[in-house]
Amino acid sequence: MPLHIDVFALFIFLGTVQGIFLSLFFLSKENRSVKSNIFLGLLLIAASLLSIDILLSYTNAMFSVIYLVDVTEPLNFVIGPAFYLYVFSKLDEERVKRPKLHFIPALMYLIYATLFFVQSTEGKYNSYLDQYHPELPFAPAVESPYRDPLFLQRFVNELTIISIAIYVSLAAYRVFSYARKEATDSNRQRLFKLLRFDVGFMAAILLTIIFVKATFTNDFGDYIIITAVGLFIYSISFNVMRGSAFFQGKQFEKKYSKSSLDEETKERLLEKILHQFEVEKYHTSASPTLPDLAKKLHATTNNVSQVINERLQLSFPDLLAKYRIEEAQRMMRDPANNDTVEGIAYSVGYHSKSTFHSAFKRFTGQTPAEYKASLKP
Repeated sequence: MPLHIDVFALFIFLGTVQGIFLSLFFLSKENRSVKSNIFLGLLLIAASLLSIDILLSYTNAMFSVIYLVDVTEPLNFVIGPAFYLYVFSKLDEERVKRPKLHFIPALMYLIYATLFFVQSTEGKYNSYLDQYHPELPFAPAVESPYRDPLFLQRFVNELTIISIAIYVSLAAYRVFSYARKEATDSNRQRLFKLLRFDVGFMAAILLTIIFVKATFTNDFGDYIIITAVGLFIYSISFNVMRGSAFFQGKQFEKKYSKSSLDEETKERLLEKILHQFEVEKYHTSASPTLPDLAKKLHATTNNVSQVINERLQLSFPDLLAKYRIEEAQRMMRDPANNDTVEGIAYSVGYHSKSTFHSAFKRFTGQTPAEYKASLKP
């Protein structure tokens, strides 16, 4: 068969190359210290290898490497987990525990797929013809009855859709639940915007897969799916070039690269800081300052600042504003509280009405008056 080269083939090829370079970038020694970069790198590797498989099949180049037919199928079950873990680790790296468990289905399918991988070249040739060129004569071959005893390969498309749907749903839940419960600074808001875009794009890819598999027979429409994946890869490239929130998780790392604080000490100090704000209501004191807080905690100003920056991804002024605005919101939600907006502002530590309004809108997206109005039934 002659090579089939068109605009889709070119786009898939360029997207594949871009995906490989991006995966190498995110998995480089410098960047893989961030968990989210590792999972995004895995996602890009899986997507790129699947793209190569489809590119070979779409262009008829698979005839030259027939032994590679369906060799990337297990990677279908890497896409969903890698995407979810990327999103989750961007939101809260410390809470991502035992991520390897999410890749057990991919490993199990890889083991199962060896039953097909050991088939004869003729068997693989016929499998390729069945998917892409059913009009051509099949090679005489005796296929093993045990190549797909559990019918998993027959229903791999449906299983892939289920896997991605589950993990995209989990990712969406994480993003919207974190966004709902946090009063955030501008950096965190940009991160939420980025992750909402990623979740939306992945949901669009899922819908594309469902549409293609429902419309086309066999694997004829896979080039459409991989074109959508290519667009996703290009969107990641665009955000990286813009210096987006991809690297927010380690924005304070270089600043404290020479710090002697170990992780256990940081954790204890973080607990003390949160106790001051959540129990002692330090943010409502007359003149809260970073040195004063450090003195209360019997710690140095630099160490307190480092823990707030690294563990909470906030500066001290933003942390102060975060708790003050949350306190103000609680007071506004209390039916028994009849204070004016100015009274509430003073109660939570603000002595300037304009400063309170500015901080309130920055953290909630609404003015105090608009927020109070939204509480009315």
